[in-house]
Amino acid sequence: MSLQIGHDPKDRLAVSFEADEAMRLSEIGIVSRLFGLLFTKKNSLLFFVVLPSALAGLYFWLIASNQYVAEMRMIVRTIGVSERFDTSQAREGRSMIGGDSLTQDSYIVANYLKSPEIVRKLDVEIGLRQYFSREDVDWFSRLSLNATSEELFQYWGRHVDTYVDGPSGIIVFTVRAFSPEASVLIANAALGSADAMIDKISEKAKGDLVARVEGDVTASLADYRVALDDLRDYQNKTGILDPLSSAKMLSEIIGKLTEQKLQLTVSLKSLEAAGADKTARGRELRRSIQAIDDQIKLRQNNMAGSLDGADTQLSSSLTEFSRLETRRIVTQAIYEANVRNLDTAKSTALKRTTFMSIFSNSNTPEESEYPDRFSSWIILSVGLLTLWMTATLLWMSIEDHRV
Repeated sequence: MSLQIGHDPKDRLAVSFEADEAMRLSEIGIVSRLFGLLFTKKNSLLFFVVLPSALAGLYFWLIASNQYVAEMRMIVRTIGVSERFDTSQAREGRSMIGGDSLTQDSYIVANYLKSPEIVRKLDVEIGLRQYFSREDVDWFSRLSLNATSEELFQYWGRHVDTYVDGPSGIIVFTVRAFSPEASVLIANAALGSADAMIDKISEKAKGDLVARVEGDVTASLADYRVALDDLRDYQNKTGILDPLSSAKMLSEIIGKLTEQKLQLTVSLKSLEAAGADKTARGRELRRSIQAIDDQIKLRQNNMAGSLDGADTQLSSSLTEFSRLETRRIVTQAIYEANVRNLDTAKSTALKRTTFMSIFSNSNTPEESEYPDRFSSWIILSVGLLTLWMTATLLWMSIEDHRV
């Protein structure tokens, strides 16, 4: 008889897992010991401060490309403002687009010099990206040859600077490039583009000014023509050119008829006093007086009567005629005023000019201003040392709490 001893599969798996775990812990222990040997409190200063500072110094003094700065100073001015056309424009420092100060124009120019629009224009006109992606430029400062428009715009923002002096409106514009000639060339091209932008805005402002007044003239002329047509149609409809003149004329006629009636009445009374009113002369006087009364009543009805079948009455037409005539006078006055404004606006547009004057041009730089090697290296080294000291103090504090 033989005895066979069997092993449980679960026991075999547990033994294998423990062996793997021991091996993993052993590897972690080796790495930890190596890490502890390399990064001790003594040599951490070397790895985190001395070595990076040395590499930074090597880069700043041996590798970093020189950057030359072109600086220009300019101011925006507007001349030829007409005081007669708009008295508000006579104020000192009137903006070309309607603001209260020419400083506004300066900020417009400064903003344009750092806008994506000028980057696109300069890239098309002078090939802007080629000046920042040259092979002799160090890798850290160089623009990628395959840079997108957005990357080029961000790169441009890091290499140009604008400053506007508020009280005077003076603009200071600086450009950094990797050669003296390139910095001056880019700066001149950028200012040329800004000057063209100012001319475009100025011409548009003048065109809008004239167009707005021309629109007022056209609208007021149309109103004036409508008023004339309405007045003419009413005159044709009523047959009365001027109710006031017609009323004056009727009043004079009625006055003369009344005077004649009075004379005839006096003659009739004389006949009646003599007892001869039954004669042919008396009958004739009565017929004349009656005829004159009819004429007076007819004229009075034409002025303010209420008889059926009467002609157009002056009293009823006077109100409508006055309204139409007043409308004609007002629209005519507005039209004439707008015509005068149009003449003044055109004169103002011809005389008014907004321009950018450069009073401090940049000469070709002779020395590079960037990078500031010593200052940059000192700042980096001091920063690394500060971080190392802070990390070391935290490390020591943790070690003390473990004990």
